[in-house]
Amino acid sequence: MSSLLRKRNILFAISIILIASGLLILTIPSIPAASSIKDVKGDADALPLFPNKPVPMVRGYHDILNASVKRVDDGLLFSIELADSIEHYRDGYEVVYIWSIEYITASLQKREYKLVIPYFPEEQGLSVKGWYLAVFNASSNEWLIPMLKVEDMRGNRVDIDLDARVIGEPILFWWSVDVMVNVDTAVHGQPDYLMDSAPDGGKAMLSPLLTWG
Repeated sequence: MSSLLRKRNILFAISIILIASGLLILTIPSIPAASSIKDVKGDADALPLFPNKPVPMVRGYHDILNASVKRVDDGLLFSIELADSIEHYRDGYEVVYIWSIEYITASLQKREYKLVIPYFPEEQGLSVKGWYLAVFNASSNEWLIPMLKVEDMRGNRVDIDLDARVIGEPILFWWSVDVMVNVDTAVHGQPDYLMDSAPDGGKAMLSPLLTWG
């Protein structure tokens, strides 16, 4: 009899845990979430990704000081604080800020995305000028947003507010951000140099349950 009672108690406890977990998953999207990291000032450097390319001079707008991701209502706010304003731009090269995202959905599926924010200077002489946004689904190898013109960034910040539904409303995810330079955009679209990354050597985690940073 006592053995049967123990089994019932165990089954009851498991049922409570499953119900609580289900309610937690349902309420997660409405819980505020934020993740923020600091990066060392002056650690930017031109790391070549392809050989025999002109080497860009390291500028303050290549140097990440802080990076953060915050859930605001139904959107995700991606923010980068730089050592200098992009308004002090003095090169003829494309600068691109790339967020790499790995996340888990409410159905426990893993997905990967790239949030690409390029700045095309007028000196390049291309048809595209200024700031753009593109979102790439690395899991399905397709562009969700191919290239969208966005407002100019002000001061030393690069901020993008993205509707969470674009990337599937994640319940938690891991992220990192890179600053890259393309010295010959007209020839090929891939960046030629990695200038800075945050966090160094890994990814930060965003969770609706806790705040990091």
